[in-house]
Amino acid sequence: MIGRPKFGFVVQYVKDMVKARQFYTEVLGLQAEREHPEFVQFEGFALATDRPMDGQAAQEIFWLVDDADEAQALLSGKAEICLPITQFPFGRVLGIKDPDGQRRYMLELSRQRPSSPT
Repeated sequence: MIGRPKFGFVVQYVKDMVKARQFYTEVLGLQAEREHPEFVQFEGFALATDRPMDGQAAQEIFWLVDDADEAQALLSGKAEICLPITQFPFGRVLGIKDPDGQRRYMLELSRQRPSSPT
């Protein structure tokens, strides 16, 4: 049983990571939790410069699950799958659409992620 998905974070795609990181840490005073050259994670919020899941630079909402395969089995038939389970360096992602057609992502985090704790 995957249990109830736990809210992960929203990803905001940015053009210039250096300027964006500086704004959120120095101007807003946020503390980075994890970092990678293309990714900075704060509590409930992340910045990224890599390729978005759907190829667009819209915000992405991720829910954390323990088992992506189990999530897919439980959600099949209940929600439209827009991204079959796909392996990324940071974890396995399953994409579904909500009733308004908005993409939502179930993420099983990798044990060894490319970002590092700060």
